[in-house]
Amino acid sequence: MESLVDQPASQLQKILEAASAGHESDVARLLALDPSLVDARTDRYEQTPLHHLAATHGHDGVVAQLLLSPQFSSDVRDSRGQTALHLAAENGHDKIIARLLAHNPALIDAVTSGDNMTALHFAACEGHEVIVMQLLNHSPSLIDLKTVQNDTALHIAAFQGHAKVVAELLARRPSLVEEDWMGRTPLFCAAWKGHQEVVYLFPLTTDQVFVSSLFFNCSPLHSLPSLSPLSLTLSSLSLCSLFLSLFLSFFESLCF
Repeated sequence: MESLVDQPASQLQKILEAASAGHESDVARLLALDPSLVDARTDRYEQTPLHHLAATHGHDGVVAQLLLSPQFSSDVRDSRGQTALHLAAENGHDKIIARLLAHNPALIDAVTSGDNMTALHFAACEGHEVIVMQLLNHSPSLIDLKTVQNDTALHIAAFQGHAKVVAELLARRPSLVEEDWMGRTPLFCAAWKGHQEVVYLFPLTTDQVFVSSLFFNCSPLHSLPSLSPLSLTLSSLSLCSLFLSLFLSFFESLCF
């Protein structure tokens, strides 16, 4: 099979295709011919080969080749303010995350421009439990960092209904009463979206059960998903069961 290096195309296109396909030897040859390709940008999102393909496609060997380049910079950002670490966390590539953090530990604190999302926020949003654990083991303080909308990783995971991620975050004892820009706690987010399994993971204390969102002027026990009349009718029994269970669990905790 003809090497990508020998095919007619721009050098940038060649290295992007080689990185996408996981062809480590072609990436190494192209970088030897032109070291500046390591930071070459695509037109649309201004992504480097690492951004555009290696981190998103999960080719660990390609990342290893890029890291060897003297011109490589791990904290380069694309037009959306994302580093390769953000993309690797979003796509669940733990080996690439390990390589990037070993190369540049400070990358763990990088936030996207505009919405201030960390790699942990991306991992929590996508439900990548292993990545969440990996990032928090590297930097426990990430658990309290907020996006521009005041969302912690726990808010995001609860809203998305990722029970395993929520359980992992709760085990690290984050604040449970932090509110997002609409005044919602993580428990409120889970109840609002009807994620029963997630709701049951939260400790049912007074400030948890009865805290009221300033935006919605209601507590998690009043929260209902945004449903059409038909879907609301179909789900009413399960929601009533959820809220009844919350009340019973709360009063049991008071008695014991």
